[in-house]
Amino acid sequence: MKLRRDTFVLIGLGIGLVLLMILGIQFSGSGPVGRPSTHTSDPRGAMALYRWIAGLGYNVERFQYRAFILDENTDLLFILSPSVRISAEEAETIVAWVENGGTLVLADERTGEFTPIGALLRALELNLVEADAAGTDAVPVLQPAFAAPPAARLNVQSVTRVEATRNDLAILAGDAAGPTLVGLQSGDGYVYLSSSAYPFTNAGLGAADNAALTLNLLRRVPQGGQIAFDEIHHGFIREPSLRDLALRSPWGWATLYAMIVLGAFVVTGGRRFGRPVPLRGETDRRSSAEYLESMAGLLRRGRKTDYIMQHYRVDLKRRLARPYGLNPQLDDAEFVRELAIARPDLASERLRDVLTRMARTGISDDELLRLVAEADQL
Repeated sequence: MKLRRDTFVLIGLGIGLVLLMILGIQFSGSGPVGRPSTHTSDPRGAMALYRWIAGLGYNVERFQYRAFILDENTDLLFILSPSVRISAEEAETIVAWVENGGTLVLADERTGEFTPIGALLRALELNLVEADAAGTDAVPVLQPAFAAPPAARLNVQSVTRVEATRNDLAILAGDAAGPTLVGLQSGDGYVYLSSSAYPFTNAGLGAADNAALTLNLLRRVPQGGQIAFDEIHHGFIREPSLRDLALRSPWGWATLYAMIVLGAFVVTGGRRFGRPVPLRGETDRRSSAEYLESMAGLLRRGRKTDYIMQHYRVDLKRRLARPYGLNPQLDDAEFVRELAIARPDLASERLRDVLTRMARTGISDDELLRLVAEADQL
C-alpha cells in the first residue's frame, strides 16, 4: 500500500513530540537531576531544607551565577554532593574562609580521588571510603553535642563512611562500619563532614532525627545570620540562556514544537518557485494581417486615399521597370515607350489608362481597390 505524503508528515510530527516529551522528562524541574540542589523539588533535592531554614528567620541565599568568592559575612556554607569539580584554588578559598570563623557543612557519599569534592577533602586532610560491612540505613548519634533538640538516630541511606585518620576528629554519628558524621575544628571555624547527603534532602529531612540534626548544626549561626548554599558546583555557573529557556521550560518545549509543526506545514504544503511562465498573449507574435489592418485603419481615419494611391502607382512602375533596367521616375508616356521596346505586350493602352487614373486625386475607396487589382493583374 502506497503511503500518502500526509501520513509521513504525521509520523514525523509524532516522533518529534515523543522526543520533546523525552527532553521534558530529562529536564523537568529546576536544577540538576539526582543532585541535592535547592532549585529542585525532586526527592533527592534540597529545596525543602532551603525554605525551612529561611522560615526559621535566617538570611538564606544561593551561591550561584558569580565568581567563587566567599563573603566574610557568611556564617555557614552548605556543600551538598556537588556535580561540578571543586578546584584546588577553590578548596583553598573554602579552607581559608573556615579558618576565619566560617562553618562548613560538607556532605557526599562518593569515594575516590577524582570526585568533585576530592580537592577539598585533601585540603582538609579527610577522606571517604566504602564501609566493609553493608551497614544499616540508620546510625546512632555518638556525642551529646546534639541535644537541642535531641537527636538520637540519623537516617543516612549510605554505606560510605568517613576515614578517621586524624586525631582531632570528633566522631558525631556512626556505627560499627565507621563514622558517618564527623566534626573538625579548623582555625576559628568548624567543619562538618557527612558521608551521606540524604539527611539534607527533601526525602530525608523528615526521616528519623535528621531535622533535629540540622537544627543542632544551625546553633553555630546567630539568629538572623547569613547561610549560603553552594549552587555554583551544581552547575549554576552562568545566567540561563535562550537555549536553556527553550530546552528546560514547558513554554520553550511548546514553542519549539509549534515551530516544528509550522515548518513542516510550510515545507509540505507549499510549492517551490520556478521560472515565471508568461501568458499566452505575451508570447504570441502579431500577425501580418493584424499589422495591415492597423495601418489600413490609421490611413483610412486620416483620409490618406491619395497618398495610398500614389504609393501603389510608384510601386507598379518599379515592379514593371526592375526586370528591364528602366527608370521608374520617367513620366508615364516616356515610361510606356521605353517599356514597349523590351515588352511590347505590356506597353498597351491599358497600362497608360491605369497610370492616368492612378494619377488623379479625390478617388473613392472602391475605385482605389479596383485600380490596385488592375495593377496587380498587369
